[in-house]
Amino acid sequence: MEWKPYYRREMELPETKGYLEELFGQSANDDALIDLIAEDAILSFPHTSVHYAGAIQAQVVSALYRSGVEQVIALGVFHAWGLKPYATLYREAMNKNETTAVRLAAFSKLAGAFSPIKPSQETPFGEVALSLPSTEKTSIMRPDEGVVNREFSLDTFLSLIRFYAVLHKVAPLHIMPIYIGMTRNPVTGSFDLASRVAAAIQPMASPSTAVVATGDLVHYGTAYSSKERMAGMPSTTKELEVVFMKEVQRTLDLALINKNYVDAFQRADRVLNNDQRYLLPLIAELLKTDAGYKILSFQFSDYASILDVDRPCVVASSLVAYIPGEKSKEA
Repeated sequence: MEWKPYYRREMELPETKGYLEELFGQSANDDALIDLIAEDAILSFPHTSVHYAGAIQAQVVSALYRSGVEQVIALGVFHAWGLKPYATLYREAMNKNETTAVRLAAFSKLAGAFSPIKPSQETPFGEVALSLPSTEKTSIMRPDEGVVNREFSLDTFLSLIRFYAVLHKVAPLHIMPIYIGMTRNPVTGSFDLASRVAAAIQPMASPSTAVVATGDLVHYGTAYSSKERMAGMPSTTKELEVVFMKEVQRTLDLALINKNYVDAFQRADRVLNNDQRYLLPLIAELLKTDAGYKILSFQFSDYASILDVDRPCVVASSLVAYIPGEKSKEA
């Protein structure tokens, strides 16, 4: 499935515009999110189909506009394992039968963070002006139009940022998209790169800046999991939500509270198929010690019809607040 054009077509449907008008026309119920933004929490939203993720993203977008922030750093995931031509490089980096030289060469092309080259991105509702971080080709924060042109994780968010501005006749927020690549060295297992990327992002997070992230925390079922993985598992969506809610909590505990990035990565990769597997250590580093989280909503979206496969085939459409320091103890 080519997800970028799929989600673009979905956003261009006439009924999508009406749906978004309804979402943004509802009475604001985002006061709790505004409070979390004021506490420097990182709000994490899904990038699933707009009729699954739209309400969550609309709530976040509305809260960002109403919070009074001037800029938003948006951390996108880089689906290197599924995007051509990066999937081949990812397989090489992760293949223990390859030579160390081949693995590290592939890793070097996917590692770190990527930012757009162009100062704007076109959406179905007009252009969104982008703030671009200072980058150098040799740094861990680098401009790469190839990655950005193929990645889709922030496309719906940018569309909704523009849609809100047009609907409410306000100036669009300044968005700084940063797409996070591999932060774990596949040969040594080190997460040093997550710390270095976090250190590069930290100075950009001024008091008038909010940080948000995207990620689908679970992919499970006929299109994503082996028969062995599915053996003995429940088949209904509600039962699966209960099982995976606990698994997500265990993984977030490991990453944010225990700072055990090794075990958190293994669970995110093998148990959850969580596309924040490389982003979570970076978020934990941004939030420093005593970080925590609050799962604000957790539900599965049915992808069986989208992928034309048997059920169950689900993706988590979840809203999570990653909370820094002492604030996490109050959640």
